[in-house]
Amino acid sequence: MTNYISCLCGCTAQEVSLQPVESPSPLPLCHCVSCRLTTGMLFSAYLILQSSPKTFDSLIEYQQSDHISRWFCGKCGAHVFVRLKPQNKYLVASGLLTAEAFQTESVQHWGIDDTRDGGLSSFLPGTKAAVAACWVETGQFSHQVSPQRQLAPLNPAIDSEKDNQLHARCHCGGIQFFVTRPNALSSNALSPWPDLLVPYHSASSDNPEDVKWWLQAENTKYLAGACACASCRLASGFPVQSWAFIPKSNIFKPDHSPLSFDISTLQRYESSLAVYREFCNRCGATVFWHCKERPDVIDVSVGLLRAKSGARAEEWLEWATGRVSFAEDASDKTLIRMLETGLQMWEGKESCRAEFCSRPA
Repeated sequence: MTNYISCLCGCTAQEVSLQPVESPSPLPLCHCVSCRLTTGMLFSAYLILQSSPKTFDSLIEYQQSDHISRWFCGKCGAHVFVRLKPQNKYLVASGLLTAEAFQTESVQHWGIDDTRDGGLSSFLPGTKAAVAACWVETGQFSHQVSPQRQLAPLNPAIDSEKDNQLHARCHCGGIQFFVTRPNALSSNALSPWPDLLVPYHSASSDNPEDVKWWLQAENTKYLAGACACASCRLASGFPVQSWAFIPKSNIFKPDHSPLSFDISTLQRYESSLAVYREFCNRCGATVFWHCKERPDVIDVSVGLLRAKSGARAEEWLEWATGRVSFAEDASDKTLIRMLETGLQMWEGKESCRAEFCSRPA
């Protein structure tokens, strides 16, 4: 089956041939630590190709292990292909396919044990794979997981999470930074409403009351949520991008200096006028989104956060469950509807749990 793919900048546009599968076949979502740190996402989603890609022009290869190579766009950072070397098989990132080519009917979760808290699988109903391994490693080929390349050593200055700082890093270790707890400086930023809270198709994003919407839980946590916009999908290669909204004043480099966008392997792509995206130019992980309109609130890719509790970092983040940002623009609309349903179910469970816990004995 021939399909068309393209990343956000268009450099990777080409036709690919997907391997035929039995219908309906669940979309494999991998939540393992390697997939999260190489992509910046809370899960990766790939499909198997029938043959090798026609071209790797404009792509950068990252050798994740002796058995796995990933390719991402050198201009916008989108993950595109994976090669499983022992089987000589290729995979393609599902978010790059056109809407006509692929619509998810069900999902299967892989690598959940690596998340400790379920990660995004807690919001997305699906079946759990019988094998507790990375789908990219095992796929439909073998249940023998190949040895992983040792992750780059952590910076000793931020080697372990402290109560007042949260470590973030990509797979290759080129990008490392840490986040501090909300403080007095966190309220100094100015910002319009995000589509996550005020859908742009139905209301103005103006924030005349200067609500500090990025601060949640009585100013003890940061807002986080999922986005399905075309730009995030094509810039990452995957159908769901998860962002945490964090004031720039609460993000620091490993040497404890304020955040600047000259961190080691960080590369910038201006996806539209005065809108910037940063990714690691060595392993391809999505890192930041920010813009001239709100320069002091930075979108941080949640897959890079290394919280004690797990991938969702709930001791740091308050997850928006009312909607998926730009759900109306989603390419894989059935998957996003499933996610929104799961988010609403999660909110209902949390409300019931809170009500039960508040009842007198």
